[in-house]
Amino acid sequence: MSSVLVYHTISSPLEPLVADADISPEKFERHLQWLARWRRVVPLDETLRDPRRNAVALTFDDGYRDNLTVALPLLEKYQLPMTIFVTAGFLGREPYLSESELQELSRHPLVTVGAHGLWHRHFNLLSTDEARHELIESRHRLAEITGKPVNLLAWPFGECNEQLEQLSAECGYQASWSVWKGNNGLHSLRRVPLGRRDDLARFVIKSSGLYALTKARWHRFNQKDETQNLKPGGAKQLVADN
Repeated sequence: MSSVLVYHTISSPLEPLVADADISPEKFERHLQWLARWRRVVPLDETLRDPRRNAVALTFDDGYRDNLTVALPLLEKYQLPMTIFVTAGFLGREPYLSESELQELSRHPLVTVGAHGLWHRHFNLLSTDEARHELIESRHRLAEITGKPVNLLAWPFGECNEQLEQLSAECGYQASWSVWKGNNGLHSLRRVPLGRRDDLARFVIKSSGLYALTKARWHRFNQKDETQNLKPGGAKQLVADN
């Protein structure tokens, strides 16, 4: 089975990002070294054509500047493709890409640009009109900047529902990715989050398609358990996302 991995910032901040989503350049390069030797890394859209093949795709969320300055040179070194899901409203703010930097990144043959919402809002909490605006405006804005069609989407916070999946299709997206939530259909495809806790041993396990399948089943089981525990007399359970 194919495995889609998701990174955020390739950096070493003193304070960890939420969910430990940052990863040092040194650790990130060790991941790439292993992938280049042991896995077939493909552009993200290739996993749509044959998801059963044992392939890996690399994605990056939010649009951090270090995806250009740090991640891309390492990806060039190992000739591995990437898809970057950009939060369009963050462009020009620290520590995110500027519009000119996104243009530069989008011209690279290893890079595909996708959308990650306009303001990184939690889509499950939006009205249908608000969600539609986020989906359409972010796609149009990124296409205008890059001069290329933007047909792929990653849901902020990795969450969506059946109504949002349908709305994504209506707004012109070819496919959309969540993390563990959704039904793993064309507009809620699973990805595996990576960050500072993922040493090489943990990464090797996470890069397998079996990990994503097992984790998704575990997540759904715990969601059901959490729902039961939220009933009168139950104790709320916390569920880890990665």
